[in-house]
Amino acid sequence: MPRPQFLASTLLACAFGSLAASAQAADTPTAWPMYALQPGHNAVLASHFPAVHWSFDTPDADAARAAVKSNTTIRDLVGFPIGVAVVGGAVYAPNDNGYLYKLDARSGKLQWSFNAYNQLMSTPVVERAGGRELVYVGAGNSVFAYSHAKRFGKRGADVVRGTDVSAVDAVDGATGKVVWSYPTRGEDMPTAVFAHGLLIFGNGDGHVYALDAATGKLKWKTEIRSFVSMSSASYDPTLDVVMMGGTHPSNIYALDAATGKRLWTLHPPHIFSSSGGDGTWAVAGKLLVGQIETRTAGQTRSSGSEELGIDIASGKVAWSTLLGTGKTPPRNKDAVPAVDAGIIYTGSPVTHAEYAVDAGTGRIVWQTRLGPGMKAAPTIVGDKVVQPTGSGKIFTLDRGHGAVTHVYDARQGGYGPQNGVAIGGTFFIGTNTGYLQAIPLQELGVTAG
Repeated sequence: MPRPQFLASTLLACAFGSLAASAQAADTPTAWPMYALQPGHNAVLASHFPAVHWSFDTPDADAARAAVKSNTTIRDLVGFPIGVAVVGGAVYAPNDNGYLYKLDARSGKLQWSFNAYNQLMSTPVVERAGGRELVYVGAGNSVFAYSHAKRFGKRGADVVRGTDVSAVDAVDGATGKVVWSYPTRGEDMPTAVFAHGLLIFGNGDGHVYALDAATGKLKWKTEIRSFVSMSSASYDPTLDVVMMGGTHPSNIYALDAATGKRLWTLHPPHIFSSSGGDGTWAVAGKLLVGQIETRTAGQTRSSGSEELGIDIASGKVAWSTLLGTGKTPPRNKDAVPAVDAGIIYTGSPVTHAEYAVDAGTGRIVWQTRLGPGMKAAPTIVGDKVVQPTGSGKIFTLDRGHGAVTHVYDARQGGYGPQNGVAIGGTFFIGTNTGYLQAIPLQELGVTAG
């Protein structure tokens, strides 16, 4: 089977990510088939799209915010948990209330909504298949049925994550009507990869699936045993390999994208908790790079934050770097890197610091403590690094030495794994309390590319 053809560079990630766009015309974005624009996860497109400023409030979110006092509960009810797709002048935004929204990118006006009947935590993938533009999302939640929750701690036990309606849906981009739906046993929160005309994803029932993107028919299915929670698939178009992390056991996996054959499995030393299946990995040349949480002898309430570089061809660790230690995060140990010009930019949910790491050697180039926790991938625009945080503050740092140059706070809630998409003069991002924001890059202290 011939290798897939991509528009310049490709990427895709997890239940956490942002799919951005390229330009068909000077100011009209078109989709990229994976998380955050390309394998390095930096969701940036230089175009003539103007600097616009609007905020979309999720329907009925104001009532939820007034009635519910827990920020965690509000997030699970009406939050935007993951990045958006900006395609053809439209923004496709998934919400934890189960709805996928299509908005006009310039005005923020709602065009249609689609109900998937479970939480949506995957970045929409937008592609043409079967003669029309389809929007692909995965539905599922982070709940364990009691019968599976009690299996934790039992080596080799089959654990399925996700209850209620779990499925991957293909929605008509023009109408918002479902074209096909493929149900699964476990949740489908991770974002899929589009390659070979297939939609490829890992999920909560311990398998990696490949579906025909036009029809939804199963092409191949491979058991990996680990359930994949937040780790969206990453794709290396050179080797035609798709990769992701799983939990129970916490491993990193690589499969042949065309056939589903498992190529290698890596169990990093000292990997702790769910970090294997929570974080999304990025491609940096010949390496897969990403972050895990670690715990060694003597640590009880603290953890380490470790960045890894894994050789994609062999599955061997090329380098590992301890970024630091800190208080163990309570849940969702995800951290998504962004790679640009041979440098990995990433925040750590353990140390609450931002890092620049040499992708070839693992050497820390600089580090800056920000204070608030962060999980999302930063966005690198020109000479700046834009990092959303859980407090609702968006920090802009100098990419050369890491100094904070600007802090923005719209006071509309914090940011979790959802990273932003920069198109022309505008930055698109959703909050945990149900606001979807279009922010002029200049308000973030950034000069548009």
